[in-house]
Amino acid sequence: MASKDSKDQSSTKLWLMALALGLIFGAWAYMSTDYLMATLRGEREFAVQLSGQQADQWIYQKMIESSLGNLKDVTQAARTEGARQDVPVAFRGWIQERIIVTWLWGSLIMYRLNLLLLFLFILMPFTFAIAADGFYTRAIRTFQFSSQSPIRHRMGVVVLTLATVGAVIWVILPMPLPSIIAPLILMAIGLSTWMWTSNLQKRI
Repeated sequence: MASKDSKDQSSTKLWLMALALGLIFGAWAYMSTDYLMATLRGEREFAVQLSGQQADQWIYQKMIESSLGNLKDVTQAARTEGARQDVPVAFRGWIQERIIVTWLWGSLIMYRLNLLLLFLFILMPFTFAIAADGFYTRAIRTFQFSSQSPIRHRMGVVVLTLATVGAVIWVILPMPLPSIIAPLILMAIGLSTWMWTSNLQKRI
């Protein structure tokens, strides 16, 4: 029975992964450069509202530094594909746009990663403190006549997994999303780490 359940779970994960990849490919195939530019502008507006103009400038500068290295290759690839005579004109235009879309989408991902990095620096004392508190709480409980809660431990693991998956989805999703998601993800990771660490079994 356990083996059958494991196989069902594995097949479900494979189907979900295939669905996610299909959605990503579909979005990549049909998105326009104008849409991604508007998405990036909306993302910057959210960041300015949450963190201020200086934070947005720092994040945007980091994004530009990482994206400029690929801009020359992107421009060259777009020109090469546009000059090919063995491909229909309409399809050549689509390929050129896909190259630019790939670059813009990557720039959006880098912007969000740098935003997450900025809030990681800000919330690092909180995250480390609460994780260390969870570790020492468990260490203290090993000398007490009290039982650990497997339900809380499991809940902490589930919340940590959901926060991690949510962070990945937020980073790659090509639509403007509120920047408040970044600190909420980091706080959820810190709290869930405290929860599952403090409720670890006393003997493992």
